[in-house]
Amino acid sequence: MYRKLDKLVISLFLILTWSLTVNAASLPDGFPKCSNSDVNKTNFCPMSAKLGHKIFLVDFTSKWESPQVEWVKGRIFGEALIADTPPYHKISFLKIDEKPPHTQKFVYSKCRFKTGIKNEKFPGDEVNKKCEGIDNIKKIYNQWETQINSIQNGFFESSEANQSLIYEYIVHLLRETSSDFGADYKERELVIVSDLMQFSKRVNFFKHCKSTAMKLKPKKKQVADKCGTFAQLLKKEKSFANYMKATKPTSEMVKNLKVKVLFINHSYEHGEDLYVTLEKLWRDLFSFMGIDNVEIVPQIDYKI
Repeated sequence: MYRKLDKLVISLFLILTWSLTVNAASLPDGFPKCSNSDVNKTNFCPMSAKLGHKIFLVDFTSKWESPQVEWVKGRIFGEALIADTPPYHKISFLKIDEKPPHTQKFVYSKCRFKTGIKNEKFPGDEVNKKCEGIDNIKKIYNQWETQINSIQNGFFESSEANQSLIYEYIVHLLRETSSDFGADYKERELVIVSDLMQFSKRVNFFKHCKSTAMKLKPKKKQVADKCGTFAQLLKKEKSFANYMKATKPTSEMVKNLKVKVLFINHSYEHGEDLYVTLEKLWRDLFSFMGIDNVEIVPQIDYKI
């Protein structure tokens, strides 16, 4: 009988140990065990770990129409934000507008708090019953959600700009420590919401992205319709080529970096098939920067 009890105790011990091991393995190192002691109450971030950082870089240098607002809103706010962002990963929103990158401030930059609900995709969302109460977790989550909703409500209010410094904003985020977007984060994702039409003193994509046939039309009827290659751009725009070589991120700056582009369709400014060559141009530009993990999601046409 004693042998049976011994075997039962050993079996229970092994099951318990295995269960704890599985749970521990499903969460990254440094994941907060208890929100009361392991989480900063002002920004909802872990006290002793940098798990991940997702930055939404949103281009407001051209006017937006309501279908575009809804398309973007449904991908960077609300349920999509919760579904695609693990708990305790930092979320930041930055606008591209008339301001130069070094003077621009994050609209919001805090960590996504846990929901308290069991989640197979993100095990860390569930309440740790050993040191957390569901009511307290829900209360803090509601505070976080209220803040995000407040940011969303005023986020799409903007005006057009005379230049579009897309490349400069990207490099600024990767180079400057003030962005808190370094490779010390285990996961990094830069979500760029833009029509990708770089327009600055150094380089003008509205000029580079015109076919020979388009240039034969009267100037008032000319629009961007087909981009030259990245190699052609560097050859023609020497100032921009030298500028890119001087400001190119180091390998450490682009380490474990994923880039996702929500490609806005500003069809009133350019030809309907421009996106084909413009996407290729940017993929080569990203590759030159050392960024190979790139996903581009084009917006579907919204005008009939």
